[in-house]
Amino acid sequence: MGSLTRFNLRHILSLSAIETLVETGTGRGNSLVWAVEAGLRTLYSVEQEAALFAHCVQRFADHPQVHLHQGHFVAFLTDIAAKQLPCGFYFLDAHLTGGADFGMAPYADPAAREDSYSLLDVLAVLLKTDLSRSIIVIDDARMYFDGAFQAGVCPEFARRWQDRAALAERLRPLEATHAIHLLRHDEGYLVIVPKTLAFDQHRWLMVRAQDSSGPVAFLPNVPGVTGISIQRRLADSRFATRYFRGHGIDIGGSPDSLAAYKELFPLIQNVFVYDQPYGDGQILDNVPDAMFDFLYSSHCLEHLRDPREALMNWIRVVKPEGHLVVTVPDEDLYEQGIWPSRLNSDHKISFTIAKSNSWSPVSVNVLDLLGEFREQVDILSLTRIDHGYREKSLPRTIDQTRTPLAECAIEFVLRKKKDVTDQISS
Repeated sequence: MGSLTRFNLRHILSLSAIETLVETGTGRGNSLVWAVEAGLRTLYSVEQEAALFAHCVQRFADHPQVHLHQGHFVAFLTDIAAKQLPCGFYFLDAHLTGGADFGMAPYADPAAREDSYSLLDVLAVLLKTDLSRSIIVIDDARMYFDGAFQAGVCPEFARRWQDRAALAERLRPLEATHAIHLLRHDEGYLVIVPKTLAFDQHRWLMVRAQDSSGPVAFLPNVPGVTGISIQRRLADSRFATRYFRGHGIDIGGSPDSLAAYKELFPLIQNVFVYDQPYGDGQILDNVPDAMFDFLYSSHCLEHLRDPREALMNWIRVVKPEGHLVVTVPDEDLYEQGIWPSRLNSDHKISFTIAKSNSWSPVSVNVLDLLGEFREQVDILSLTRIDHGYREKSLPRTIDQTRTPLAECAIEFVLRKKKDVTDQISS
């Protein structure tokens, strides 16, 4: 069972003129809530199960832009087709009847597996309309395609692999105007996008804690700031037993990511490396609230435009009582009194723990910065890190973070307080 919440609707709507959602399979209405929050102005949805329909009627009683229907999907879409929508976002359920997904009837019951409609018939109805500017997403693509999906191979009783050629033939009229993409996230999605839109699956999909960000990359023969820090972190049991637990996100980690060392911290389940291909590390607009158990970022914050907005969003995506471990360069150890930075021209900010005056015109006092978030987080530690740093024996033109030993940083560890997600996101 797929969900529209997997898609970064705000980003998609910013690329298109779409204002209308058409959905087959309302379920409990979570996709509709997501679409309303994204700004879609008119929403049509149909549900076959009476109990689910009644639940959603009550849930959306105060949302006049949401039009709910109960009945057969093909009949519903025939009525929608008659409206001749100029463009829309069609979210189609390729699944069997939805009651089994919500505990109403187990799939072991043959009645729950009885085919209540045909996806091919649904597409035949839609193709009678002008879809040239519309987006179509079909969930549960693993019903029609074999191979690896994030949720595993489709159960044998639900497979329609023998209908794959018929599905491809049904979609053939769209090939002139649309590109068709098979995404293997969750139970799989067929995403059918007008060729006039720029499709990037990293930006179109929301990031989930269990997702893979791809193979871990290394820079051979070049030490990275995370790699240098690992021995220090292994000597401090708090990293292995408290801070790095569960599912984490590493902001700006490529190609020197914590993911490369996760087996050294046995309580880590996954590390998602969020770097430029996925979007703006300051905004994280494709990362849901309270998604990750911990956040790690090493020498990234100084590359962003606004450290306050970045930290607000970094706290937002961490679960209550989750941890944030963030390292930034210390301006006196790294830039050493020279701005713009001679060692990294992309640095937009310099950092110090606390000064009444700084030689840097863009200096940020970390203590003041963290104080702005005292209602959202507990500050567990704030430390100047100078392990292996040589203050006098090396010239200022040498970047000591590119040597095998040196750290010249400020590190802070935060713990998100309970029940603050709504406060932050508002």
